Amino acid sequence: MKGLLIKDFSLLKNQKNFFILVFVMAGFLTIANGAESSPATFVLPYVGFVSSFFVLSTISYDEYDNGNAFLFTLPFERKVYVVEKYVFGILTGVAGMLIILAFVLVYMNMNARYAEAEETLLVAGVSAGLLFFFLSVMIPFQLKFGPEKGRIAMIIVFLGIFAAVYGLAKVVNVGNMDLSGLIQTADAMGPAGVALVFLAVSLLVLAASMTISIRIMEKKEF
Repeated sequence: MKGLLIKDFSLLKNQKNFFILVFVMAGFLTIANGAESSPATFVLPYVGFVSSFFVLSTISYDEYDNGNAFLFTLPFERKVYVVEKYVFGILTGVAGMLIILAFVLVYMNMNARYAEAEETLLVAGVSAGLLFFFLSVMIPFQLKFGPEKGRIAMIIVFLGIFAAVYGLAKVVNVGNMDLSGLIQTADAMGPAGVALVFLAVSLLVLAASMTISIRIMEKKEF
């Protein structure tokens, strides 16, 4: 796995100007946000998604010009290849979020916005969960359908998820369903507890996604 990670990080070097632009934009949005809300609310998930999205590019590079036919002649199992993609996506996404999180905390400290520090850390936890969910969806589709069809399939899936959530909200609203028990449980857990539960669920989804991706790769022919 170490060799695969070195390969992917070497490819990442070619995109350094793009990532510099992303962090500059995130810094600008943090400062421009002013005192309206926590500056981390948007920039943390934004940087996490953009940083982790490069894992799709590495898969496309591997597939380019039938490159997988050569790559898989090297002494590693397909399972290792899949796990490495998840590890790489998590490393790049979390590293990007940690960098911008440090900037946000320093900016808030300079402006004496100490009360928002806890909220910012909670946003970081939720953003990490969203990152894991994002990887759970996009990597299997990329491995299964390739870069072009994979993107279309992912768009369909995310639209389906949005429609399901919207439909569930409508059903709850129209049916006047009693959610007081759920609300009380969330209140008892507190924001930190809810964030931890969300993070734990996203990790379980990530593990299931990894299992699916391994099966996809084991069945592929090059």
